Amino acid sequence: MDFLLNELSLCGQFKDTDSFLKSLACMVKCIELIHQNGGVDMQIYKTMDFYNCNVTETVKLCQMKNYGVSDELLKFKIKLDNEIYEEPMWDRNPFHDIEQKYEWNGQDVSATSLAEAVVRRGTLLSFCMDIFKDCELSVYNNEKECSIISVHSPQYLVEKHRNILNIDRKTFLQIRYEGSRIDCSLLETKYGPEYLEKNEFRELISTLDKFIQHNSWETIAVDDGLEYKKYTPGSENENWFSGRKYKGKTIMKFRFSSVLRCFGYRKEDRFRILRIERDHKISDHG
Repeated sequence: MDFLLNELSLCGQFKDTDSFLKSLACMVKCIELIHQNGGVDMQIYKTMDFYNCNVTETVKLCQMKNYGVSDELLKFKIKLDNEIYEEPMWDRNPFHDIEQKYEWNGQDVSATSLAEAVVRRGTLLSFCMDIFKDCELSVYNNEKECSIISVHSPQYLVEKHRNILNIDRKTFLQIRYEGSRIDCSLLETKYGPEYLEKNEFRELISTLDKFIQHNSWETIAVDDGLEYKKYTPGSENENWFSGRKYKGKTIMKFRFSSVLRCFGYRKEDRFRILRIERDHKISDHG
């Protein structure tokens, strides 16, 4: 599968270079995921003159080197520079007929990445611009409607392309819930999501989505469906979380089906999931 940097999503919409560079965190993460997980056959294409895209009304990408940036933002700039100045360039040998008319949103988008994505059946990687953020675009060619995906965030990327990117379930959960009330970074491999059946994994995602949509921990606590409560084993021998590693942590649990449970602990405003139980045997004793 091909990805294409969307030049139409970079048209001088940023007020200054710093705000542009700060917005690059999502784009850079998407690029890293594609290169790390997509394999050699998965390419990110761009136009040969992508560096001429406007960052602000007066500053082009190629002029960014003239502006000093912090070390934190410099890494984003370097990542993007590596991407836009290197092969492959789709307009060296376009797949679509540039003389044909392609329309999107009432505009002629022939000879752009939108038209090229239609023929390649590729996905756009778009910069921070509301009209291109994590959505499907309808492009018309000879009155035929063609749908293409426009990705801005890593969350939307893995939602749409987790399988072709060969992203494991734990990584998928980490990306999906990054910055939310749920933290999956500590999920233990032995008791992780890889052992769930497909329908069980869907139930897990549905429940975690519900968990983060609650307004407060108070509403979570009274949600009868979640049954969020403290894990209270009858004895130390029955304690699934005995040992120094869990000392001082108040282990909580909630359900995502009649038998499936998540165990973890709350740290500040995040719930750190440690283990998933499939058969309810542990829950029977706490």
